[in-house]
Amino acid sequence: MTTTVRPPAVLAVLALVAALAAGCGNGSVGDTRQAADPDTAERAAPTQPEPTDCPGEPLRFTSIATLTGGPTGGNNAVRARIGTDAALASINRECALGRPIELSVCDDGADVNGSLACGREAAEDGSLAIISSVGSFDDGAAASGLPGIFLWGTSAYELTAEGAYSSISGITVGMGGVSAAQAAGADDFVLVLPDTPALQFVATQVEELASLLDLELETLYFPADATDYAPIAAQIAQREPDAVGMLPTSPVVMINALAAEGITPENHIMSIASIVMTPEVIDELGSALDGLLVVSPTLPPTATDNPGIAEFRADLEASGSDPDDPDIDLTTVVSWSNLKKLEEALLEIDPSDLASLDSQALVEAIVDHPVDRPEAAAYDFAENQLPEFPGLAGFRVFTREVAVLEVQDGRYEVLSDGFVDMLDPPPLE
Repeated sequence: MTTTVRPPAVLAVLALVAALAAGCGNGSVGDTRQAADPDTAERAAPTQPEPTDCPGEPLRFTSIATLTGGPTGGNNAVRARIGTDAALASINRECALGRPIELSVCDDGADVNGSLACGREAAEDGSLAIISSVGSFDDGAAASGLPGIFLWGTSAYELTAEGAYSSISGITVGMGGVSAAQAAGADDFVLVLPDTPALQFVATQVEELASLLDLELETLYFPADATDYAPIAAQIAQREPDAVGMLPTSPVVMINALAAEGITPENHIMSIASIVMTPEVIDELGSALDGLLVVSPTLPPTATDNPGIAEFRADLEASGSDPDDPDIDLTTVVSWSNLKKLEEALLEIDPSDLASLDSQALVEAIVDHPVDRPEAAAYDFAENQLPEFPGLAGFRVFTREVAVLEVQDGRYEVLSDGFVDMLDPPPLE
């Protein structure tokens, strides 16, 4: 079977770093599996289940994740599994569903054969769905024959497969950087992208968005294999834009190159998608990021006045994790929130149906009962949520909301009043 190619509609920052999001990995109160392939990396240490009084046959789910190998070496997987473990411990402790949830994560080892092995195993072990993560490749999720629920909306499978339901939209987050810049006062915007056919398609969608917003936009392409960003930064400086949005494969190098040209988030509007902003990037760049706009599908762990984040922090503390640890980031919130959405959707169906739940009934439950969580953007699996863009009509885009954050002193501050329509954000101070 050939490796699935990610589609051109994977926007901007998400096109090249989908592994950071869709392959970040999610923890398991059950077990952690290595793909059944001798060439994959070592098995990751399993998470031990918390004792629970929740009886009954578990509702089983699988995440396919890149726990070992890949560009991040599993860093994001650790962050995601912290949120997953905390959510599962809370859900199973309360036992509101009358049955425990069991989630196993299969490590694809950043290898397509590992992905396929994970998918085949999920098809045979009683899993009802692939949840949260499909890993570095789409092949495993497709091979499983299972629906994919509460995904990241960045890969070909997530954007086009009939059985894929992403509560996050990579498209919406990627395009949201443009509207956030305008809401912050920009009249003109330079979009900086690697020069690939996929991202040329990206540019056409972003240009359409700029037209709808009455924002002057210019796209600046650079070689996809570039390592020296100084010439790119010089070209940006020559254009003297109000705002800059970018897809750097090396964000530290790009932002430092811009700073050498006198372009910083403190004197220019600069926007980026949250997936690029790993704790490692924030730690390395430090105060150079102050003022940077970050478009996110969830609120950060520091938004303590939000009831969803307050619940998230309480669950982390109950599971023995420190919610103020710098490694607890947006990815941790997403993985936690996904399971809370699942639980709340299942609580809406008849208990007798829950007792005999299968994959089809599961999909009907999550489609018929969208969950409005305060820490995450609203979604609706019933229809495409960006009908204004004809070029995206064939894609599975189920949310149009984002949160706009700003980095200050290594922390995220929420600029938007919760979540805003990507096409109509209010003015940002």
